[in-house]
Amino acid sequence: MLRSFAGSLIQPTMKFSVFLALALAPFWCPPVRAVDMEWATVGDPGNAADKTGYGAVTYAFQIGKYEVTVEQYAEFLNAVGAADPFRLWEKGMEDPGLRVDHTVFLKRTGEAGSYKYEVLPGQDQLPASFVSYFDAMRFANWMHNGKRKGDTESGAYKLAPGGGAPSREADARVWIPSEDEWYKAAYYEPQAKGGPNGGYWLYPTRSNEKPKLQVGTDAESNSARYFDDKLLWIRPQPTNTGPLMPVASCRNSKSPYGTFDQGGGVWEWCDAVAFETKRIMRGGSVRYPQHAMLSTMRTNVSPDFRSHDTGFRLARRVPAPDGAGTTAGAK
Repeated sequence: MLRSFAGSLIQPTMKFSVFLALALAPFWCPPVRAVDMEWATVGDPGNAADKTGYGAVTYAFQIGKYEVTVEQYAEFLNAVGAADPFRLWEKGMEDPGLRVDHTVFLKRTGEAGSYKYEVLPGQDQLPASFVSYFDAMRFANWMHNGKRKGDTESGAYKLAPGGGAPSREADARVWIPSEDEWYKAAYYEPQAKGGPNGGYWLYPTRSNEKPKLQVGTDAESNSARYFDDKLLWIRPQPTNTGPLMPVASCRNSKSPYGTFDQGGGVWEWCDAVAFETKRIMRGGSVRYPQHAMLSTMRTNVSPDFRSHDTGFRLARRVPAPDGAGTTAGAK
């Protein structure tokens, strides 16, 4: 359930009577290829939290400039998903079911033990969706372990059969960002460096004003991809042009540290527990109005939850300047 810090609620599944009016043309794509990720360094260590209580981080760290893409997730699946015992691939990635506002992007062929995964045409730079918190942990483990085949159950996180979602290991090389890390990367900019009074923007587009809706290829400043019920969107089923756009299509709307799409697109997992076993997601999505992107909004769901608007990005330590492959700067 999505809630503001003022206590108002938004239902977790909104029933909209209309859909986004989108006419997808070829979009500009950032230089993201396979799992060679690009990282943004989040400095200014020791900053204070804002009035919500979030954002304080005592160390420098790096966070993905972009959400993990379909191309990157497909590389992961083709490395570890021949049998797919953990259901890292979800049928919704290939089959829209009854939803007309759903983009399909990743096809699976073969039988258990010899599955292959193929990115559907033109979908490689979309943010990977239908990804659970467990899926994101296993992706982080795979990267921590040098992208070796089958290495998904230990590394950054130690997963146990039938167990819950474990805490991050102290020696993790790459991980799901904590809520404070995610929040700082999205909203924080010291006033001395051009940020607002108090150092935190309301939106992750370096603005306190409502972002404009990004529809076509002309990326304005302070724009994002979210739901706007003033527009009507009807997609002929065969075209597969759902509401998601390639990562960084809102290329003139970076966060203060240079990340893209921390507002809108897909909800992003944070390594934070809401209550009992539920995990936090931040940033809103194409299924929610712009106020879901506000710094005062967060949602929580079960870690095994998957939807066509749930995805993730990763964080890591700041590489050591000696270039020796060691890292420093994060706990």
